[in-house]
Amino acid sequence: MQAMTSRKMFTLAVACALFTVNDVWAAVSVRDRCEQALTMMGVTTAERGDRGWASLCAGVIKNEPITRYGKWYGPGYWGGGEDADKAGLDAPVDSLDEVAQRHDYGYLVAEKYGKIYGKQYEYKLKAMADKVAVRDAMKLPEDPSQWEKVPADIEAAKRYHDRIITGFILESDIYKNLADATKVGDVVTSPFITMFDQIDYSHVPDLEKFDREVASYINGWKKDVAKHAEEDKKIKEMADKRKADQEKEFKEAELKEQADKERAAREKAEAEAAKKRLEEKIKDSKKEPEEKPEADADKKKSYADMTPEERREALKNNDPEAWEAVKAGLTGEDKQADADKPDAEDEADAANPPPSDADAEITPVKVTASGSLDGDYSAGGFTNIVTTTITVSFWNVGSQVPGYGEASLKRRSVASLNGVSEEESCGGTFSGGPNGVLSFSGACAGTKLSLRGGSSISAEGVTLSVSNPDAFSAWEK
Repeated sequence: MQAMTSRKMFTLAVACALFTVNDVWAAVSVRDRCEQALTMMGVTTAERGDRGWASLCAGVIKNEPITRYGKWYGPGYWGGGEDADKAGLDAPVDSLDEVAQRHDYGYLVAEKYGKIYGKQYEYKLKAMADKVAVRDAMKLPEDPSQWEKVPADIEAAKRYHDRIITGFILESDIYKNLADATKVGDVVTSPFITMFDQIDYSHVPDLEKFDREVASYINGWKKDVAKHAEEDKKIKEMADKRKADQEKEFKEAELKEQADKERAAREKAEAEAAKKRLEEKIKDSKKEPEEKPEADADKKKSYADMTPEERREALKNNDPEAWEAVKAGLTGEDKQADADKPDAEDEADAANPPPSDADAEITPVKVTASGSLDGDYSAGGFTNIVTTTITVSFWNVGSQVPGYGEASLKRRSVASLNGVSEEESCGGTFSGGPNGVLSFSGACAGTKLSLRGGSSISAEGVTLSVSNPDAFSAWEK
């Protein structure tokens, strides 16, 4: 067991020594290839100091990490993304970045053929991709400001332009050596090819075909970018439209809310104004009309007060009172009339005589009178007609028969603009008879209405019609 351990340790020591030797030779080889690359580029020893070629070459030899440049220059970085299976959608920023893009797709072509023909051909095509990158980079003018796509940072563009040349020359050499050292049969990965098949390598691209395939990949990438751009445009348009619709709906809702508030305020103001006007009308209707003394010129003279000429004119005009006076004078009735003339109190009772003995059988009947009037309270282009309906209920016999003197008044106003209504009810008494008087109290205190002939009641601005005037047919006419 101890002997076995010693043998293992000896083997490990030998392997480490071999790796150390290999590293030394690899470093020398890389340095030599770097110097050869600079020579191939025509860079003299003096220029190497002036342009920093020595430090650049030293960076390649030391395997310093290459930071990213643009959208395609840098390990594991293509199209502005790091997805190993799919390039990003960012376009090259300048002419050097376009070289890096073609190099990335050159590797993709190499890996495609490597899956079919083996690693040897993948390495050969990757070496070809490196050489193409060197070729394209060397075609660019030494001054980046003269490039077709001018870089934003001229100094950085110079540095990475030089490094892509030296680095890819070395890398191409490495892939060439790998290709020479690899056996084709050992790395066949296609499921359609076995190591016993005779493989046709005529389809492996030459430089011209390689360039075409790289260009085809880039065209496909451009189509993919255009497709995504179109999809992004549609998505943005939809988002903008959705935002515009939402803003429109919000604005319309605001306007509607404002309009509703204004309309509600306007309707409230109009309703209050209508109510106030109606209250004023009702208040005015409750006032007793002032009796103006008739002017002497407007008074009709009695026949007795007329001059002879006036009497003749009255008889000529068929004045019934004049003829009645003549008749009374001829028959002696005028003297009897003076004797029977009632005083003022008797006249008030005569207007509503109580039922006579013959009327003792008058049946109390509930009487209803109603009427309506319209008031125009339109304003601000809005039509608003307020209809007020007044209904009075009482008994035909009224207070002439105990228990039947009660009366009621109901007022209801409705606005046509918004259907707002208002009601008011009052209680009162009725004196009875076809010419009785209705007196109300409470909210209608001071209101008095007179019945005329048992058929109508006159109020200011409205006439109330009795629905059943037959209730007064038994009274003396």
